[in-house]
Formats: sequence, C-alpha cells, structure tokens
Amino acid sequence: MSYQSICVGLLRGDERNKDALDAAIRLAADRDAHLTGMLLIPPLNIPVYAAIPLPDDVMSNYYEDADKEATGLGKVFEDGCRAGGVASFEWQGSAQNIVQSLQDVAPVTDMFVLSQHGGGDYSWLIGEASLALGVPIMAIPEAGKFETIGKTVLLAWTPKRECARAVRDAMPLLQAADRVIVFRGNADDDGRDVELGAHLARHGVNAEIKHVVAKEVSIGDAILNTVTDEGCDMVVMGAYGHSRVRELAFGGVTRNVLEHMTVPTLLSH
Repeated sequence: MSYQSICVGLLRGDERNKDALDAAIRLAADRDAHLTGMLLIPPLNIPVYAAIPLPDDVMSNYYEDADKEATGLGKVFEDGCRAGGVASFEWQGSAQNIVQSLQDVAPVTDMFVLSQHGGGDYSWLIGEASLALGVPIMAIPEAGKFETIGKTVLLAWTPKRECARAVRDAMPLLQAADRVIVFRGNADDDGRDVELGAHLARHGVNAEIKHVVAKEVSIGDAILNTVTDEGCDMVVMGAYGHSRVRELAFGGVTRNVLEHMTVPTLLSH
C-alpha cells in the first residue's frame, strides 16, 4: 500500500489554508502522489432571529464571490504544486456542500489533508471527516510550523478495531519513519506488545514500545506530553466515536487530541 492519491480540502476564508496546503504538497511530493485540491464553501450564515428572507442577490453574490476566491486559490495551489515538485495535480474549484464534496472524492482518495479547528463553527470538521469518509485524515494543527512530518512518529495504540485500522492506514508512513514510538497508556502486561512488535517488524517497522502510567493527567494529555518529550513530529491514532448529524460523540482521548494537537495527526476510524 502507498498513498498515490491525496486530497487537500481548504476552507473558505481560513487563515490555516497555507499550512494545510504546504503539508499536502510535501506529503504528495515525497511520495510522487497525485494531489487534488478543493475549496470548501461554508453555507451562508443566516441569523436565526432574521425574520425577513434574504434577497436572492445576497445568496448569489456570496457564491459568486466564493467562485472567484476558488479561482485565485487554484492558481496558488497549482503554483505551489509546481514549486514543491508535485508532478500530478488537479484543482477542483469550489465545493458548496462540505462533507458531501469530500465523500464524493473519498472512493478515489488514499488520504485527506484538513486543518484542525479547535473551536468555532467548524470544530466538527476533522471529527466528522474521520468518521464519515472511510479514509485516513491528516489533521494539520491550527498553530505551529512543521518542517518535517513523519520522521519521529508516535503511534497511540490499544488492541481495538480503530487502532488496527489506524496502523494499516498509516503503514507507509510508519515504514518511512526514522523512529516509531508505540504509546501504551495505563496498559496491563497482556503480552500484546510482542504481537504488535512482531506485526510491525514483518512490515519493516522497527518500533519502540513505551508504557506510560497516567495517574494525574488524562491519557490524551499523556500522549501530548510524550509527543513533546520525544520530539515527535506526527501522531497516528484511531478515532473513537460516532456521529449523529454532526453531534459528535467521541471518546475522551480522541476529543482531547482533536482539540489540543500540536503536530500533524493521522486519524482513522
């Protein structure tokens, strides 16, 4: 398995777009992958207290302006791909239904690159995408500069389906990493370390197992602390939760890392 088709979704007006695009270009160039870009257009926010319907021209002007922005951003995308060494790329323009547009390209995509939103109107985006698309999501934190992605990887692991899926989805990154640290938080001595180590070794991954006992902090905080202590530049983890019309119900670890991630994080469900 390799990542041959990567898609970056850029949210209209998002100041994080440059960082997400830079990361996507680097990931695609390093793997000689095809990169697809699109501008995700949020719906026009209408105050719930507005008693008078919006004039038709307000709605049409909003989307016309969005199309113009997509055209300009498309040139930035194409120029960036050429400068970054991406040989195969495609700009799809504006997409008015965010999740549906991502779902439309998911069947022919190996990885999505999206920006984290720790708060605000689109804090649901990474979580919804990780649960709905069936494709790994590389989430780019809302703060920080990332010169490398995937040199030193923390794999947050527990013997559950979501983690097994994350390991399979992340295998090309794990194989290419200089160092892989398997984080086991408050884990029993269950012998699963040997099984996982052997499984990764069969795929050419020489991993270190790190047991962490978290008594005074949450497992999510322990993961983030270990990222800092070990100098990791990427996290791989399973996304635990379910979605009911964007009312996301996540496990505490997933929610904590989603809200406070400090390095690019690959999420699989």
